[in-house]
Amino acid sequence: MHPFFKHVPALVLLVALVPGAANAPSTAGEAPAEIRIGQPRTPAPKPDPAVVRSVERFFGARQTASVDRSKEAAARRWIAAGVKVSSETLAGERGQTLIAFDFGDGAITRLGDGRFRVSVYLLFADRQGRIVQSRDEVISFTGGGQNFVCSSLKTASEMRWDSDEISKGADRLGAGQALERADQMLQDWALGQTRLGAYSIEGVFPAGSGRIMIPCLKFTSDFGKRGYDVVDAPLIMKRGSKGYMLEPVAN
Repeated sequence: MHPFFKHVPALVLLVALVPGAANAPSTAGEAPAEIRIGQPRTPAPKPDPAVVRSVERFFGARQTASVDRSKEAAARRWIAAGVKVSSETLAGERGQTLIAFDFGDGAITRLGDGRFRVSVYLLFADRQGRIVQSRDEVISFTGGGQNFVCSSLKTASEMRWDSDEISKGADRLGAGQALERADQMLQDWALGQTRLGAYSIEGVFPAGSGRIMIPCLKFTSDFGKRGYDVVDAPLIMKRGSKGYMLEPVAN
């Protein structure tokens, strides 16, 4: 049966339920009646810029603490008294940097009485620039104006970006050197960024004629600002007399 005919009963039922549908004009040249069901959705109100900036300042302080652990006390000034947050939650594990955080306007929920809640996505990288962890947090703030403080911080989910399986896949293909070369080039790229930069290697695959394809993601963000840019940047490594070298990818 053609997929269209599977929906015929539903269409017939819709016509039967719409008042006046049976008497709709069918003469050529007559405009069909416009049928509207329900009311148009009211656009969600834009969040107060002071609310967005308060969240950004809190995460900017956390980013600073992730780079320099001696700055952790400054980040904790954004947390209300009595709220317990571990150092690993606040700034990431030792050797990690909070490379980016993101939340949309729709992730902010007003709770009334100078309170709001926001869902935030975080990315952590190691000192070489590899993404090693991502996390979803739900944070509540209380206060007003420029004086909001964190009154609750909960981790909703967490994921490790483990590279062990990628290394094993490269070894099975005899492409360990290709992976090492690609990893070093990406490290150089990340550490050479004027913005915060990090990367993730997604896999290792044969590409024919002595070539290895290594899909990669490159992340960049601005310190203390929500959001980040991500670019899909596959690398093609070609085996030569001196081992694997990068082969330019045609646009």
